[in-house]
Amino acid sequence: MDFLYDLLIFVFTWTLKGFFREIRARGLHKVPRAGPVIFVCAPHANQMVDPIMLTLNCGRRVGFLAAKKSMDKPHIGIPGRIFGAIPVIRPQDLVQAGKGKLDFDPAAPTILRGENTTFTKQLHSRAQINLNKTLAPLEVLKVISDTELELKRPVTEPAAVAYLQDTANATYKITPHVDQGDMFDAVTARLEAGGAVGIFPEGGSHDRPELLPLKAGVTIMALGAMAQVPHLNVQIVPVGLNYFHADKFRSRAVIEFGDPIQIPHEMVEQYIKGGADKRAACGLLLDTISTSLRAITTTAPDYDTLMVIQATRRLYKPPHKRLNLDETLQLSRRIGEGYVKYRDHPRVKELTAHVLEYNRLLTYYGVRDHQVHRTAVNRLLALPRLAFRLAELAFLSVLALPGFILSAPIWFTARRVASAKMVEAKAGSSVKIWGKDVVATWKVLVTLGLVPFVLSFYSSVAFIFAYFILGLDRHRSVIVMGFTALFLPTLAWATIHIYDHGADIFKSLRPLWLAVISGSTSQPLRDIRDDLAERIARLIDDLGPELYGPDFESSRIVKRNEVDQGLRMAQKLRRGTYDPMDFRWDEIDENEIFDEVFLFKDDFQKAKTL
Repeated sequence: MDFLYDLLIFVFTWTLKGFFREIRARGLHKVPRAGPVIFVCAPHANQMVDPIMLTLNCGRRVGFLAAKKSMDKPHIGIPGRIFGAIPVIRPQDLVQAGKGKLDFDPAAPTILRGENTTFTKQLHSRAQINLNKTLAPLEVLKVISDTELELKRPVTEPAAVAYLQDTANATYKITPHVDQGDMFDAVTARLEAGGAVGIFPEGGSHDRPELLPLKAGVTIMALGAMAQVPHLNVQIVPVGLNYFHADKFRSRAVIEFGDPIQIPHEMVEQYIKGGADKRAACGLLLDTISTSLRAITTTAPDYDTLMVIQATRRLYKPPHKRLNLDETLQLSRRIGEGYVKYRDHPRVKELTAHVLEYNRLLTYYGVRDHQVHRTAVNRLLALPRLAFRLAELAFLSVLALPGFILSAPIWFTARRVASAKMVEAKAGSSVKIWGKDVVATWKVLVTLGLVPFVLSFYSSVAFIFAYFILGLDRHRSVIVMGFTALFLPTLAWATIHIYDHGADIFKSLRPLWLAVISGSTSQPLRDIRDDLAERIARLIDDLGPELYGPDFESSRIVKRNEVDQGLRMAQKLRRGTYDPMDFRWDEIDENEIFDEVFLFKDDFQKAKTL
């Protein structure tokens, strides 16, 4: 099993190196090197890629909790078992349609009767009756007969009463109660052996901008294990998974580890008492976990807020200042905290409206924010620079063409399958927005499945060509086949890096083209950007100390003098007295080009898979 584990680690390491352009881990020193640990990860925005990402970057062997329904599928179950995953039977995977129709009398609010129902076969104590997606489920206390049952709580909600009394609509679904004792025992055994367990407390994966409500199961695992094994000291490590375009090929990711949560023995003793004390202990620990996760993730209450936060960060960053992934992530997080706290402040509301209007202007001009200043280049400078980059792009395209053609069956199939799975995931979920959380998973799975077959096919073609066309003997033809099998992965790897550089060049062409054909017409856009940048800088100077206290200046990611220098450079640009070298016109800033949105693409790409 160790050999298979190491083999999978090797395969997934190089697979993710190929899919992501950069993966950076922060806070790895906070992860305990030994002893029982529960990794609590959020947001769960990239389905099967998320657990692989943690496994490759945490320095521990982690057994994740995985839905048994998923584990029953070979493409998930086989690697899951090798990685030591713990299967979980989810009640939602066992939902079935209830037979017959329900009948309800408000005079007996805890009694449900049925017509042509089979309550004794389909229902049991603690099972839930689901009326529709908008109404709370009804929990069964006792099944009396095939046509009568008692509920744990009376039905008092007017909408539920109206639904049950409408004989035309009184259909229902049943969610059985599942005893998770075996799963909790497996977790306790893993922790008692000093192992590590991983869990996504949101439940299933999703593509929403905010964290879903955390489920209390993780608290029962931790407190239950410590209650059952008195000497056990379980630590909970929060893990933030932050993606720059989670579903896109050659995107970036930051995995951040928070401070381990130590569980006090007083909380364990409170849990052991049971009843209300047990629920209070679980609730307190869940609040602590939630607070820790929000401190290391970049989320927003809705999509529009996320757009404003990201646009504000881009406008605030001085043009001469380069931020690495860590700094970009922290800056977005801080601006998000400030925006959510002060969103009703008059200055913030006014600025938000102007930022949204600026975003619409960017769409009209067809440029990204980081390209706006570059439209100010003099035509005499822009024209040769544009010609040089076009020539460079043409040269790189020729170099990449063989690898592009040979890998076309893989990427074309992966894209088509991922697009279909995205639509399927959206249709089968009530929490997903577009279903993009499954896209990267299917791109990776399809690629892993096709690469051996495509490589074998091309190697066989090379053998046939050498043996039958060139007339080489069998031994030399086998050598040609072996060389082909070794050369093609190298060619694919080189093509990926050529693609990276070519994509950067391609994205820099638009502002140069605007500078050549209409430098003056984009001046209003530059003026608006400079005005917004100055207003944002002054607003942060005013509200920052109020939000972060006296340490605000010393803890700033972008120092005050850097902000002021950026504003002065923008003024020089407006007056036409700038030094072209100040803005690094010849330099392609990778972080800026990909520094757009962590969780989503723009409005015009919501339904498109790239």
